[in-house]
Amino acid sequence: MDYGLSGKRVLVTAGAHGIGEACADLFSKEGARVFVVDVDAAAIAEKRNRWAGASVADLASSDGVSKAIEAMQVCFGSVPDVVVNNVGVADQQSFVNLSDELWQRSHELNLMACVRFCRSLLPEMSKKPGGSIINVSSDLAKQPEPMPMEYGVAKAGLLYVTKALAKEYAPNVRVNAVCPGPIWTRLWSRPGGVVDQLAVQYGLDRDAALAKYLEDRYLPLGMGEADDVAQAIVFLASSSAKRITGVALDVGGTVRGIL
Repeated sequence: MDYGLSGKRVLVTAGAHGIGEACADLFSKEGARVFVVDVDAAAIAEKRNRWAGASVADLASSDGVSKAIEAMQVCFGSVPDVVVNNVGVADQQSFVNLSDELWQRSHELNLMACVRFCRSLLPEMSKKPGGSIINVSSDLAKQPEPMPMEYGVAKAGLLYVTKALAKEYAPNVRVNAVCPGPIWTRLWSRPGGVVDQLAVQYGLDRDAALAKYLEDRYLPLGMGEADDVAQAIVFLASSSAKRITGVALDVGGTVRGIL
């Protein structure tokens, strides 16, 4: 489908893997010029030729965000038309085992990275119509669970930021969020990732632990794929969604009540 994104400048954070990578590739397929930022230097070196530009930066600090923005502006010569704030990290720890350091790490990556990009880019983006920001939140922002609490709290804060910025910067910049449920990415599959953490929590092997998690969460559609979320993000960035701002779109396969 042609979303009318040809020539648009798109910034994707944490874009070397998972949802971010799927977004970067789909925007490129739609004709957009994509700049990817990620902390994984090896992945950036391997994949950067697929996009207009890429940079290695640790987005858990203001210096890292500033470095990423500087590299992007060298590539684009201006601010982007679209920003996908995709950074996310979670620790499957019980509340009493969440140290101050883990809370702070979550806050810096899951919330403040988005805040810093928006604070730096929105004033200039808002000078002309057609801008779009999509923040990647989580179904946990609307449906709290005991774990991972620090992640869910930060992602809930991201929904507040999304709604507030949508009001402040309308009509020139639309600001929306997507709320993925469990998506099969490195966050889940990597050694020490969510599946391994669930296996320890349940005392089961990886496959059994994942099956129990899906059953406990009542996820009849099962695990999602990164492209499921990327399709929603590209739609929200396009003119097809020109009347949509301030929303938090569920892309999780979860079943809740009426709200």
